[in-house]
Amino acid sequence: MLVSRRIGSCSSTVSGHTRRLGALALVLIGLFAISACGTTSSSSGDAQTLLRQTFTGPHTVRSGILNFGLALNPSGSRTITTPITLGLGGPFQSRGSGKLPASKLELTINALGHHGQLGIVSTGSNGFVTLGGTAYQLPAADYQKLASSFSSAAAGGGTGGLSKLGINPLHWLTQPTVVGSESVGGASTTHIRAHVNVDALLGDLNTFLQKASATGATGSAALPTAISPATRQKVASAVRNATVDVWTGSNDKTLRKLLVSLDFPVTGQISTELGGLSAAGISLSLAYANLNQPQTIAAPAHVRPFSGFTSRIKGLSGQLQGLFGGGTAGAASGAGTASSSSSSAAVSGYSACLQRAKGDVAKMQRCASLLNGGG
Repeated sequence: MLVSRRIGSCSSTVSGHTRRLGALALVLIGLFAISACGTTSSSSGDAQTLLRQTFTGPHTVRSGILNFGLALNPSGSRTITTPITLGLGGPFQSRGSGKLPASKLELTINALGHHGQLGIVSTGSNGFVTLGGTAYQLPAADYQKLASSFSSAAAGGGTGGLSKLGINPLHWLTQPTVVGSESVGGASTTHIRAHVNVDALLGDLNTFLQKASATGATGSAALPTAISPATRQKVASAVRNATVDVWTGSNDKTLRKLLVSLDFPVTGQISTELGGLSAAGISLSLAYANLNQPQTIAAPAHVRPFSGFTSRIKGLSGQLQGLFGGGTAGAASGAGTASSSSSSAAVSGYSACLQRAKGDVAKMQRCASLLNGGG
């Protein structure tokens, strides 16, 4: 497991993971602002024409409030009974072509009864992470790498962020129809629904992984470099009910919201290990609110050194290792000081307790008392 392999060198790993997380988050909000040279305007047309207008040509995306969400909805499992969700959202403000946008984003994760939050702030000259209401300043060198990563992703011109990643929705959206007119994020939009050619979508994703691996611009070390033909075939044959909903601006044909939904069956050993899970639904959403309305991004008022964040995240790394079955959490503390031994023992006990629970959510929740000195 990735977690267990890297957990032993926590201080360097935390810095690396934070840099990758920040790069991915900040590049995400900037990709659609790379070519902010003007809007595309044309009269209303059929669904295919609207999709082409939305996903080609320059569109003005200078600022707004971004909301990105990823959810897995289980069916049939005795142990995984609630959705597993990841969210990323907050205001952003462009600082000009090729520059890292100013942003204040919050990453949230909900899984197996656990909830986590992490804030990522970029002012354009400094970067910060916030955890539990406390802000920590990113080292200058790490922040410069974020800025460099975004500049690399933004270089080269083009007609939009998705195409720079090798992703062209026009390749894999099929049978589009106009659903109607709706208000999204304060704007009048046209709602379009289309089916998905999954194999073509995986082809674009494969191109994205290859580009990310070749450039390293978005902190791609944790991503696979390609999808094998065999895997593409298996996924394409398993996916069911794949649809995409697009909300495009009625006047400017600029994307306001995107929702991808699909289902896939779960069988065999994986189903057994996950409490009889029979199917899972996946939804991915991306939405803008208050598009091109100015956003003010300020640095946190009270900031602590990044070393404090590193210390706090060590315990969280041990917990993650337990959640993902990565072995003994003692590796997380490495050659820690005597003062941290009791904390390491608690995390180790918590990890062992989670493994003994074998996916039983009620038992996993009772394990939390071990982190507070309970028996």
